[in-house]
Formats: sequence, structure tokens, C-alpha cells
Amino acid sequence: RARRERPPRVAWPRTRQSFHSILPKMMARLNATAIALLAAVLASDHGASAFAPPGHHVRANTRPTAASPAAAAVATTQLQMQNLFGDIFGGGGKSEKAVAEPKIPDVVVDPDYNVAIGFAAYGVFLVAIFQASLLGVVLGGLTLLFASFLVVQTNRLRFVFDETSFELKSGLSGELTDTGENVVVGGANRWTYNSFKNWDFLPSKKFPILVYFKETQTNESQWNEGPGQFDKVGGGQIHFFPAIAKVDQLEEQFRLRGCAKIEE
Repeated sequence: RARRERPPRVAWPRTRQSFHSILPKMMARLNATAIALLAAVLASDHGASAFAPPGHHVRANTRPTAASPAAAAVATTQLQMQNLFGDIFGGGGKSEKAVAEPKIPDVVVDPDYNVAIGFAAYGVFLVAIFQASLLGVVLGGLTLLFASFLVVQTNRLRFVFDETSFELKSGLSGELTDTGENVVVGGANRWTYNSFKNWDFLPSKKFPILVYFKETQTNESQWNEGPGQFDKVGGGQIHFFPAIAKVDQLEEQFRLRGCAKIEE
């Protein structure tokens, strides 16, 4: 009597991770995803977010701004979801898609009339101290004239920080326009952040009259032109302009944009 042979047993492939080892990781991912979703909703403007239902109209922001916190949170949530399902079905592989860092928004520094007001007060003082004599009228009158010039310049000029450069623009027309070439060394009044070698406020930040900075973007043949002839250290073109903009905002942006500074 022939002996019946059993069919060979099929060897099923083992999963790379058991259910018990996946479950804690899956729960942790789900908790992180829920927290990220909640943060995305709370960070959006007036409760609106990327999860708004169809037909829900959201007012567009026409001004250039940095990436919103809600958008960054949504991108992070998407990456977490990809990693979660990658852990379950792909053996723990991580997504290589990186979340883009928000860009720093462009900044227009607010004007500051303190320097103009200071010179105007000094002009009145000169007239008063010399008792309206010819000398007092001349000195005081010239000082008041300079104060008027500073008022016009403070109202006209704007200092702008964009993605790559620090720039001097004109804002009289209500829109920012180019100021033309630099009257001393030529070229546009625009300097990249990586060309900065130093910056400061003179005589001090607490009593700012001039804003100073040095850059290497200007052609080296021009470094001794204008104020550059007084620079004994060398290594760049120096610039001075009256402190007709908020110096605290200027300092914040110089540091934020990575402009080099020689710390004493």
C-alpha cells in the first residue's frame, strides 16, 4: 500500500516587525500628529486653515510675508503622517522630504525725526544765546536750515531689508522707488548682507546721530573716495547717513540678516 506524501509546507515571509513592536510606535505617531493638527488650526488666521471646507472663502494677503506658522505646521503634519505609514508598511523608513524653513519677511524701517528735532532745538538755542545778534542769526539760521533738510530726508527716504540686501529707497510717492546711483562712489544704493564688514551707531546707540557701515561690494578702486579716505583700517568702503530711521529696528535687522560686526 503506497504511502501518501504530504504536500510541502509553504513558508510565508515574516514581517519585519511584529504587531506588538509596531503598536507603541504607531500610538506615539498618532499622538504627535493630533497635536500638530491642533497647532495648525490654532495658528491659522481667525481659525481658518488648510483644512477649511470647499467653498470657504479666505481673504488673501496681498503683502509679501514670510511663510505662515499654519503652513509650516501642515507641512510638518504631512511629514509625520508619511513617517507613520512608512514605519508600519515600509519597515521604519523615514521620508526624505524636508520641511522648508520660513523666509524672513521684507522689512521697511520706520522713520525717526529725533535727529531733525534735535538740530532744530539747537538752532533756536543758538539764536537765543546770542540774543538775536548777527552771529546768532547766522549760526542758528544755518542749523535750522539743516534741521529742515533732515525733516525732508526723513520723510522721503526709507531703509529696506529684503531677502538678500540692505537698500536705500525713496517713499515720497507712497510707493518705494529706487534712489538712483550713490552720489559719492556710484552704483546702486543697495548692498548685500554678505558684503558687510562692520556697522555701528555714532556716537552711541543711546545717542545716535549717524549710522555707519562698511562693505566690500563697492569696487576696490573706490574705497578711498568720499568718507573712505578717513578709514585707516581699510578693507572696504565706509558709509555714513543720519540716523533718520529707528536705530533699534536697524540693529535688529542687521543682526537678524547676519551682517558682520566687529564687537569691541
